[in-house]
Amino acid sequence: MSTYLAKRVLGTIPVLVGVSILVFSMLHFVPGDPARIMLGMEAGAEDVARLRKQLGLDDPLAVQYLRFAGGALRGDLGRSLKSNRPVVEEITARFPATLKLAFCSLSIAVSVGVVAGVLAAKHHQSLLDNAVMLGAIVGVSVPGFWLGLMLIFLFAVNLRWFPVAGAATLRHLVLPSLSLGLMASAVVARITRSSVLEVMRQDYIRTARSKGLSERIVMYRHALKNALIPVVTVVGLQFGGLLGGAVIVEQVFAWPGLGTLAVTALQARDFPMVQGIVLYMALGYVLVNLIVDVMYSYLDPRIRYQ
Repeated sequence: MSTYLAKRVLGTIPVLVGVSILVFSMLHFVPGDPARIMLGMEAGAEDVARLRKQLGLDDPLAVQYLRFAGGALRGDLGRSLKSNRPVVEEITARFPATLKLAFCSLSIAVSVGVVAGVLAAKHHQSLLDNAVMLGAIVGVSVPGFWLGLMLIFLFAVNLRWFPVAGAATLRHLVLPSLSLGLMASAVVARITRSSVLEVMRQDYIRTARSKGLSERIVMYRHALKNALIPVVTVVGLQFGGLLGGAVIVEQVFAWPGLGTLAVTALQARDFPMVQGIVLYMALGYVLVNLIVDVMYSYLDPRIRYQ
């Protein structure tokens, strides 16, 4: 098991290096001079040139990248061009809000999606099955911002149960979590249903039934554990996306997370901040995938020997 984990951890290094090179290269092809943005359009050419030299923007891209990568390894992602505060400090201040929103949304997605998928598979081709599949199709088709606006209109404006926007109390967390969680639950429900149906056709399930086990025991003790392997993959990807900050939904609810910070940094062409946020997002995906790999080996012990 330790060898399996070591291989997975080592495999994440090239991924992070590749992401850092890609993001660094792409951002430096975006039109706009960071020095000019910092000083304003009325600044003189000499002042702009002096600031570019101070920031190291005149150095070759390879030198700038190595300086950026070396700083990242030491936990230094530079300073924001907009606020002049350390990038790590600003990201760390916003990350708890995104983490809280991601966990709440994922809890809704897993609880609703897995239960709905299992019930749909258990009552295959019934009215309940059709209703779950219709709800899943609607869930994956509806844009997140539209669902968020509908939730605001119903629960905040008309019923006045929850606040419209902000993050001051736990009540502020309900609507954005529902908006993200319900969309993700549609995907989880579809995957759970198809996986359970496939597992229920396996020979060992027929053997379990032939032994006289009840349908409840066959489903929850023998079928569900194996059916959860593809579900874990989808849940991991969903969680990685939520950790990256659901940009539109955070904007709709004025949620002070990484998504909102990313939009602000892009609008200001704050290159160090954007690089830092993207690296955080990539690191989140990598860690979540590592956890998914570990869960694979728990659900199917044969995987750790491959």
